[in-house]
Amino acid sequence: MPNAPTKLVVPADLALQADLNLAAATRIHHHWQAGARLHESDGVMLHQGSLPIPAPFMNTVMRLDARVPAAEVLRQARAFFAGSSNPFAPVLFMRRDADISALLGTEGFTLQADIALMLTEQPSPATPLPDGWRLQLVEGRAQAPGTASPELPGFVDCCAQAYASLGLPAFMTPFFFTQAAQVLTPEVSLVLARRGDEAPAAAAMVLHTGDMAGLYWVATRPEARGQGLAAACTVAATNLALERGANAVALQASPMGDPVYRRLGWREYDRLQRWSS
Repeated sequence: MPNAPTKLVVPADLALQADLNLAAATRIHHHWQAGARLHESDGVMLHQGSLPIPAPFMNTVMRLDARVPAAEVLRQARAFFAGSSNPFAPVLFMRRDADISALLGTEGFTLQADIALMLTEQPSPATPLPDGWRLQLVEGRAQAPGTASPELPGFVDCCAQAYASLGLPAFMTPFFFTQAAQVLTPEVSLVLARRGDEAPAAAAMVLHTGDMAGLYWVATRPEARGQGLAAACTVAATNLALERGANAVALQASPMGDPVYRRLGWREYDRLQRWSS
């Protein structure tokens, strides 16, 4: 049996910055969903999204201050979601949330995912594209405030088709982006891989959130997989974030993306668990 991948030993403050990038991403996604609720108090973040599913950026609870007892985190979550039909998903950073994980195991919660938290501090060489393909950069800071980018529907559709194979029904993905005019803000950039003027076949989003940027919504349409398109988008988005001043870039690796990121030089620094009520 092969050895498990070695975790990257990083300074505690850098790891915390990477963790908190996911909290920053949740705040950003909150503005993209009609009717969403976000509450932060006493070291706990609670978010209720526009769909009744326990999924990232939809209905989540996250402990931001490790000093808050696990029982208090669960109490706040139950109070926040009480009266709603939404199941919620506690999101745990395992090096500091093992106590919450142990509690959820006794409270009837179901473990949804156990995935790698990764980061990189170094730019990567550009990944070659197949003949006829090109990368398109869509920067929010070039977008007129309060307007929807004409490239957003193609990006959302690409993500919808890609994430269906990871268990998110394609019709649900547009609900993450219902406030289209608020998506392409200066802290958001998209990288799209397309052939000629065809719809994007692969994509990646980078959130420029200060010293620690975050990579999200890396996607490839099923029929376009195996050509290195998502890898090319990942490298371009990561290098852009570092060029714009980030000291490092963080991501949460799906099982499908995990080996790709490792090949590109990303290193695992912790594990993330997501549970469902």
